[in-house]
Amino acid sequence: MRFVADDLAAKVHAALAKVEYRGRVTLAARYREPMIATRRPTAEQMAWAKQTLAKPAPESGKRDLSYFYAQRTELTASYPAAIPTPLQVLRIGDMCIGSMPNEVFCEIGLDFRKRCSIQPAFLVSLAHGYFGYLPTPRHHELGGYETWLGTSRFEPKASDKMLTALLEMAAEVRLP
Repeated sequence: MRFVADDLAAKVHAALAKVEYRGRVTLAARYREPMIATRRPTAEQMAWAKQTLAKPAPESGKRDLSYFYAQRTELTASYPAAIPTPLQVLRIGDMCIGSMPNEVFCEIGLDFRKRCSIQPAFLVSLAHGYFGYLPTPRHHELGGYETWLGTSRFEPKASDKMLTALLEMAAEVRLP
């Protein structure tokens, strides 16, 4: 932890030496709430959740993760079919900041940075709310904790749809 902190501090310090003060910069912003589909539990997942939740609690009162994911599975079934999802792009001078309300996989942030029509660009996670993990479609295929039904609430292609919307908004605020 100390190594990472020292390394990061050194890089920030070096970057500060190159910072240019600008008395005036132009600003622009776009905000949208596209409807993003939620995932639905299958009949098998709902049966498992009901069976898991019906079991008595251990004497110690501590439950394992299966209990909590069974609760999340039932909760997921109550979500609307699609959720308005807050996305925002800010242009400050000649740089762009995009934001999503999820814990975004790094590939999504790197893709935004690479494809954005405004450079430099970067993506901020967990802005305007918390909507769970946002894996890429490829990561949904691979599986893993972040793709579990109770951890990731959006459809597998949600990251592509949200990224496309952010890139469109960035193009709208680009300087002429």
